[in-house]
Amino acid sequence: MPHNKTLAPKLFNIIDSIELGRKEIADRWVEIPSVSVVFKLHNISTKKFASGYGVPIIEYFIAVVREEKEVGDCPIMSKFVHFLLEKNITPKNVFDICMGFRRTLVSYMYDEKLINKNASQIMNEIADLFDANLSGVLDIFTTFYSMQQQKIEKASIGQKKIKHILQIINFINTKIIIIQNGRIILGNRPFFDALGVDDIKEYYNKYEDAWSFMKRVDIESKLFSDRNIEAWLRKLDQVKKHFKTDIFHHKAGKNFTYSGRITSLPDTDPVEYIIALNNIAAHLDDEAEAREKLIHDELTGLYNYNKFWLLLGESQINALKNNINLAMVVVDIPELRQINIENGQESGNRVIVEVAEDIQRCTGEDTIFARLEGSRFGILISYESEQEIYDWCIQLYMLLSEKPQRKTLSLTAFDLAETPNRLQMRAYDLIDIANSSESVIVKTDMENIEQYSILPEQKLFTDKFRNIKNIKTTVYYKELPITVNNTVVSVKKDSITISLSNKQFNCAVLHDPIYFTFEKLGHVKAHIEMIDAKNRVITINKFRFDKHSPLQRKKYRVQAAMPISVSIIHNNSESTGTLINLNENCIAVDMKRKKNLEEGALVGLDMLLPISPEHLQNINTDATILRIEKTLSGYKIVFLCHLNTNNEKLINQYISKCQIDIIQELKNKI
Repeated sequence: MPHNKTLAPKLFNIIDSIELGRKEIADRWVEIPSVSVVFKLHNISTKKFASGYGVPIIEYFIAVVREEKEVGDCPIMSKFVHFLLEKNITPKNVFDICMGFRRTLVSYMYDEKLINKNASQIMNEIADLFDANLSGVLDIFTTFYSMQQQKIEKASIGQKKIKHILQIINFINTKIIIIQNGRIILGNRPFFDALGVDDIKEYYNKYEDAWSFMKRVDIESKLFSDRNIEAWLRKLDQVKKHFKTDIFHHKAGKNFTYSGRITSLPDTDPVEYIIALNNIAAHLDDEAEAREKLIHDELTGLYNYNKFWLLLGESQINALKNNINLAMVVVDIPELRQINIENGQESGNRVIVEVAEDIQRCTGEDTIFARLEGSRFGILISYESEQEIYDWCIQLYMLLSEKPQRKTLSLTAFDLAETPNRLQMRAYDLIDIANSSESVIVKTDMENIEQYSILPEQKLFTDKFRNIKNIKTTVYYKELPITVNNTVVSVKKDSITISLSNKQFNCAVLHDPIYFTFEKLGHVKAHIEMIDAKNRVITINKFRFDKHSPLQRKKYRVQAAMPISVSIIHNNSESTGTLINLNENCIAVDMKRKKNLEEGALVGLDMLLPISPEHLQNINTDATILRIEKTLSGYKIVFLCHLNTNNEKLINQYISKCQIDIIQELKNKI
């Protein structure tokens, strides 16, 4: 079938290569964080999307480039948007998915070296195709919205339709304006921000000539004027070509070159046109700068995940040739999510940047390091001896520990016969173990090395005790806090010895945690190293700041009095766990495997609580998964229960019963 190749000639030249990689593009598309978050939020399978929607949408794009299908009329996209709207998805989510495809396509073309000197032309063609499809996507939303509102008066429908369009286009970074009878009637926030106005009214007050903000319009410029604007719009809509113009960006204080595309909104009378203006100044940079943006993490400036694994493969080949030993170090910030929740995203970002800077200070020029994902960093490093590389990890750990947030490290020897994917699996398994352990400094699978058994910064804590005679400590007996003011007996470099009351001594268990608070330093966690029963003293060590100490709890929790089975129902499937502890709102459950459970998911819980020795009471309630923690034996899952009045009463009865039993048990011990 002959093609005139006028729609996207540069893309047409490489479309066969894109077609060969359509499955890989679809798989990479769903892995983009902004896209995967949407799917996770709405419980949509990324695997099913990639095969059921992703590949067909890419095939439609290929057909448009080949001019086998009309632009802006993608049946599979229409079907997908309707499916998402049924799930109450937001317009921003839809455009996150669409823009994810655009980013993935560009990234793939760079990776496959399909873009070279023609980068600017290809970027313009991609922008044209995506902008032309905008009217089609808008039409899907507004049509679906209108169907839901068909019983409302016609005038009301029109107002809500415009409002809905504005809601959609305000989520797009592209500057969007809608024109009717040659007059701008609607604009999105990026458009107003660029021109330094708040709304349409202020825009017309500021600009006497409504179109004077566009300078040096290069297509059909003879028609471009206030008098001929309608003819100019109609002409460009017919020829389907983009135009270029310079626009002075008031916020940035300088001119930028924009690529504009005009499309008409269907079923509008008089006809309404969309002008989509994309800043193409970035695409006028040389190819090297464009590549740099694709391989670096925006927040830290380090290499990103994709670049790290590309360099890892190259390093593996070089190491095999030159008999070099390689190891992979993973650095994690296990409490990053909690930091973001409690202190905000900005605080979490500062911690990430600080870790990145510490890693850079500790590594040489020939070391490869990157931010792999949210809280994790990867370091690929060569070494001569296992002890040497382990000691280097300890030094890095000590540097990272100078700041209060907890960090964990894992060290994995790279067997050069294995694949990078296998290396990643082993490294991630090790860091998960390190995250769930309180005593491990650097978790490693290397053998015959001298491992450190205590935290390097112990003296920071023990020095504080030199002039302290008494310290109030708390131990937990079956989750019930036992707090006593104790006498400090002696202080060593890495431990202190304290005397305990009878009540607290009978609760103390070797290697269990003990907690106390320094006024200026905050909550501290230590471990019971030794118990002297004769003198009723204990020695504690392994001190560290405990940002999320149980001392901060506002509600008492109790340990389950006996093994209690909990059934978790999610997506028509059932799994079982064992109750660990609970308070009046939340329960914690131990599970061997978490199956398809994810944080934020709504589930059903079913369990039998022994309210009295003779009376078992069924608790059946909905709950939301608050947190999933990896443990050595499986997973600890914390649920926020949505209790009715009766269930709330039963839970409180069980907690009261457990507390009374624990207190009585303590009295019997003394």
